[in-house]
Amino acid sequence: MATPSAVRRILLATGFLVLVQAGLGLVVNLYVLYPTHHPGSQAGAYLIRVYESFVWAVAHGTFALAVHTALGLTLVLLSIIAAVRAVLLRQRAVAFWTVLGALLVIGAAIKGGSFLASGKILDSLLMALLALSSEVCFQLAIHLLPSERHPA
Repeated sequence: MATPSAVRRILLATGFLVLVQAGLGLVVNLYVLYPTHHPGSQAGAYLIRVYESFVWAVAHGTFALAVHTALGLTLVLLSIIAAVRAVLLRQRAVAFWTVLGALLVIGAAIKGGSFLASGKILDSLLMALLALSSEVCFQLAIHLLPSERHPA
């Protein structure tokens, strides 16, 4: 069973990485140019294009783009682990906000891949808004965790 302190640690790490990812995303958005035609940018099934764009970005993108993509995928896994641990804690409010945060991170990753595949600015904006919204959820979950001195 998960403990509040373990959930707090993983939520702090996840929240911190969301902020690092957002900052790195700003750098990529402002300074990285990538070709409009790459694997994943051609017509085809949406999720396959997103997947191909992720693979291309990590394998052939600039260093900043590759790190941004790899960190985003790591963040997806970390947020899922945080959500599972929060659910195992059996505190509804903490679980709700953590699961919602994880879903927002997954949505941000999908929008990031969509932006890479299509180049549509709206996808980039939605990626950033979803990621920053997940940070709010993770911070709320941390706030709702019982403290070590005053258990719920």
